[in-house]
Amino acid sequence: MIVRSFSTGGPWFDFHKFTRRFRPAQVSGRKDGATANERPRTMTSAEAAKRLGPLIRNQMTTMGLDNFPKRCDCPEHSLLPDLYDDGTTRGPGEPCPFQNDNFPTGMLGTCCSLRGKVAEYELEALGEISLAEGMYGDMTAEEAEKFAHKLRDAADRLERKHQRKAQKTKGAGWNGIWNAKTKSWEYQEYSTFAEALLAIREAGRWYEKVASLGYGVHAWF
Repeated sequence: MIVRSFSTGGPWFDFHKFTRRFRPAQVSGRKDGATANERPRTMTSAEAAKRLGPLIRNQMTTMGLDNFPKRCDCPEHSLLPDLYDDGTTRGPGEPCPFQNDNFPTGMLGTCCSLRGKVAEYELEALGEISLAEGMYGDMTAEEAEKFAHKLRDAADRLERKHQRKAQKTKGAGWNGIWNAKTKSWEYQEYSTFAEALLAIREAGRWYEKVASLGYGVHAWF
């Protein structure tokens, strides 16, 4: 049995002294007891890549989720300049407004993006399915601001709900092993409740900041 743990997960994980753990995608690994780990935007075989299809924006695959600022087309923000092709909000040589925030970013993310899969997994694990699904949607600046409030409210509500429990609920599962007998994933590690709430609140802060700059949100998955 081999269980992988990756210590390099970007500045957000280093800042909070967390270890980046990868959750399996069902198309990866063998269903014979082998360990399966999420392979963000990379495949280990041509067959697996063929099953997933080409890597294009908004294709429904198990590749993950990254959120990027995008131009908001509402009347209030339609006169703002277009974003650069890579989704960054700054020009070459200009300071990034997100550089001190330590948001989690994906392998193909930018300094302005959010690795949305982190918060999405935690929301799903804590039963906030509607909010988890909401992270896959594109939004205007106004919608992003409202969504930020929903994320913060959910984290506060979950914290109040579990604050008197001696045994806190678990967050998302990581390092899954496929059990051929039960035909299900058995996770070897779980995020703590505190880690889960922190990820949700960080996502809320990212949505709020994007909206405050006058941008909408594009979900890339």
